[in-house]
Amino acid sequence: MIASSSSLSSKAHIQEISNLVNIVDNEERRAFERKTMRKVDIRLLPLLGFLYALALIDRTNLGVARIAGMDRDLKLYVGSRYSIVSSIYFVPYIIFQLPSNLVLRRLGERNILAFCVVSWGLVQMAMGFVPSWGLLALCRVLLGVFEVFILFSPYFA
Repeated sequence: MIASSSSLSSKAHIQEISNLVNIVDNEERRAFERKTMRKVDIRLLPLLGFLYALALIDRTNLGVARIAGMDRDLKLYVGSRYSIVSSIYFVPYIIFQLPSNLVLRRLGERNILAFCVVSWGLVQMAMGFVPSWGLLALCRVLLGVFEVFILFSPYFA
């Protein structure tokens, strides 16, 4: 009985030491994860916040540009052209939500985010130089495509 009792206590002691090692490893891992996430947050969140602010400004700028004279220049007052241009943005935005998640998982958010931010900026600038309402609608479609990738990329970072 005494032999089995000492072997039991040594097994319990080994188990206790193993548990302590796991606790230390888990604490170190958690500390490393917190430190890493803080670095990612400090670098990524200000940039994404700025991009979201620009995207919000873009959504309201179409109405402001219409009042400032874009309505006459592009003949948006004919029929429902203005409604088409303002709402066509949401069609690719809704359609590409699921494919954007799949592409982000496969190719990685770093490359996709960089490409989409640059492309989004170029399309934003191109909207200022469009000669017809059809090209404005095309720019709005492209904005919807690129913006859906910008919106969902932080979830994969």
